Amino acid sequence: MKLAVLVILGISVSLGDSVSTPEKATPPAITQAQVDGWTRSWQKRLDLGEWRVTALIVRVADLKPNTLGNLKWNSGEKTAVIKVLNPLDYDLTPAEIPVDMEYTILHELIHLQLSVLPHDGSSKTVEERVVNRIGEAMFQLSKGPAYHPRVSVAKSFIKPQGPTEASRSNK
Repeated sequence: MKLAVLVILGISVSLGDSVSTPEKATPPAITQAQVDGWTRSWQKRLDLGEWRVTALIVRVADLKPNTLGNLKWNSGEKTAVIKVLNPLDYDLTPAEIPVDMEYTILHELIHLQLSVLPHDGSSKTVEERVVNRIGEAMFQLSKGPAYHPRVSVAKSFIKPQGPTEASRSNK
């Protein structure tokens, strides 16, 4: 009798574990090809064709603390490297991750577009607000009325790191 109860209990527990919840679901597999496609698409829309832009999926240790992405550029050579957070390191639902990664690429490319402006240190906060507003407007136009920005991301900002670097905050 005890054995039968244990078997039934074991079956019900194992069946319960097989149900996937959004919190436990595996992050989506984002390929380098997807990231490259998003980069090319937004680079074309922002008329940054003269730039050689490389986008990399990186682990959290490769980014500054509390950031989702980073941009470094060389204006003289017209080269730029965008780093975007690996899906494994995100603290979002799996459905939100691809959209957020694409938005991060757009955000960093807008910084690249603005890199021709003088950076004196006093306009960092203003630049981040402008980048976020332009990014959200462009994303809304691209994704349509179903797209709703995450308030915490849309209003967040991180100061550019230096004259040739900028990052997107996750706070």
